[in-house]
Amino acid sequence: MFKVLTLPQTFDSRSLREALWAEGIGHQITHDADASPGVDEVKQVLWLADPEKLPIVVAMLERHSNGEPLRDADSATTRSCGVKSTGLWPLVRQTPLTWLVGLACCLTVLAQYSLGQAAVFQWLAIVPFELIDSQHIRPETLSATLSGEWWRLWSPSLMHFGVLHLVFNLLWLWVFGRQIEAIDGPWRFALVLLISGIAANLAQYAVGSVLFGGLSGIDFAVIGYVFMAARRRPGLGYQIQRSLMIFMLIYLVLCMTPLSSAIGLGAIANEAHLGGLLSGLVLGFLLPRRTRRQAAKR
Repeated sequence: MFKVLTLPQTFDSRSLREALWAEGIGHQITHDADASPGVDEVKQVLWLADPEKLPIVVAMLERHSNGEPLRDADSATTRSCGVKSTGLWPLVRQTPLTWLVGLACCLTVLAQYSLGQAAVFQWLAIVPFELIDSQHIRPETLSATLSGEWWRLWSPSLMHFGVLHLVFNLLWLWVFGRQIEAIDGPWRFALVLLISGIAANLAQYAVGSVLFGGLSGIDFAVIGYVFMAARRRPGLGYQIQRSLMIFMLIYLVLCMTPLSSAIGLGAIANEAHLGGLLSGLVLGFLLPRRTRRQAAKR
């Protein structure tokens, strides 16, 4: 991220954020105290993922100062009609790891439909197993995984039980995982994905489950990370509504009760959710950048 502008604390940045996201411009807004002698004022600081987009921001602010909409009407219309667009590639370039994980999950689900779930599960389940018939398996112990098939500790995260399961999980990864990659960088995000995925899968395996899968454990982890980072390092620009965190906790508890089956939620990997959430909270406490100077180097 690159520091490009400072704005008065009284400036309502909500509309600016909406306009920037509508234009596909990666950004964050932090709050800094003015270091000038005798000045005790907090200002808003705008950071851009691509500093070449600064002229667009300046034009928006000029229109705002003239009492006009932040986005030019003609530009907004042509974008919405697909005539003029920044395209998909800039979004991919801003958060490539988020897109890569999503693509891997989509390809895995496609393989499940084309090759059969049993074949894919035999490759990606947390432990190897022998398929006895269509209803029974003979799983090996975790030592079989640790003796060389290490990918199995994480690979269940790629498997999903249907398209809706996949779409729901990718949505949460897009909303919160993308924040981690954009703000703290791809390497920290990769560490969050790796650790939380393993933690969630081991937690589920610990209660005797073998045939489970999905990104939901990682989803709870990225939500926990963003929640913790937003409170521990508010200047970094993480955003999550407290009401959403409360909703996810209620959902987590609900799924652990018989009521989940009564309302048709089906089998839920509760331990994976809990393991992912706890690992995300810990990582959100430990991993975010310590100083804004580090952010300026991005």
